Amino acid sequence: MDDYAIGWAGKVMHWLRFAIALVLINLLFVAGTVAGLIVLGVFPAATAAAILLGRLRAGQPNDRLVRDFITAYGAQFWHLAVVAIPFQLAAMLVFLDLVALQTTAVAGSPVSAVLLVLLVVVSVATLLAASSAITICTRYRDSARSIWRYAFVLPFVSPLMSLSLILGLGALMLALFQFGVLMPLIGASAPLFVAGWLIDHRLAALDATHPAHGAVRNEDGALPLAPGRRALPA
Repeated sequence: MDDYAIGWAGKVMHWLRFAIALVLINLLFVAGTVAGLIVLGVFPAATAAAILLGRLRAGQPNDRLVRDFITAYGAQFWHLAVVAIPFQLAAMLVFLDLVALQTTAVAGSPVSAVLLVLLVVVSVATLLAASSAITICTRYRDSARSIWRYAFVLPFVSPLMSLSLILGLGALMLALFQFGVLMPLIGASAPLFVAGWLIDHRLAALDATHPAHGAVRNEDGALPLAPGRRALPA
C-alpha cells in the first residue's frame, strides 16, 4: 500500500474515532442528565460533556471517556446545580411565554406580537448566557454569583462571538433536523462542541493565563477534569 493510501486510511480512522466519541459523549450527557433527575443533572452533565469535547479538540486520546465523564460530572455536581438555577428559571419563563403566545394567537389578540418578540429575545439571551456559563465552568471554579455575572455580560460585550454562536448553532440545528437520524446520536454533543469552541476562543482573548497562550500552555492545552479554584478574568 502506498503512502497516499496509508495517509487517507489514517484520516478516515481519525474522523471515525471522532464521530464515535461525539456519539458516546452525547449518550453520557443523556445518562448524566437522567441520573441527576434532569433538573439537577443537566448542567453538570453539559459541563462534563463540554470538558470531554474540549479535550477532544485538544487532540487528547479518548479511550477513557466514560471514566473521565464520571470524574468531571461528580467533581462540581452541587456547585453546577446551583449555577444552573437562573437559566432554569429563564427556561421556565420561555415556556410560559410560549404557552401565552399560543393562547393569544388563537384568540387573535395583538398582544401575541409582543409575546413573540419577548419569546425570541429571552430565548436567545438564555441560550447565549447558558452556553457561556457551561464553557466558563470548564475552565474556572469561581462563585456562582461571579459565573452568573460573567455569563450574562460576556455575550453582550462580545457581539462577534454571539453572532457566530447564533449562526453556527442555527446552521447546525438545521442540519440535524434535515438528517433526523443524527439528532439522537449527536443532538447535544455537537452543539456543545461548537459553543465550547467559539466561547473558549473568546475567553482566551480575555484571559492572559488561558492555556491557549504559549507562555502558559500546559502539556496540550486540554481542560482539567476537575477545574481547581480559579477566579474569572477581570
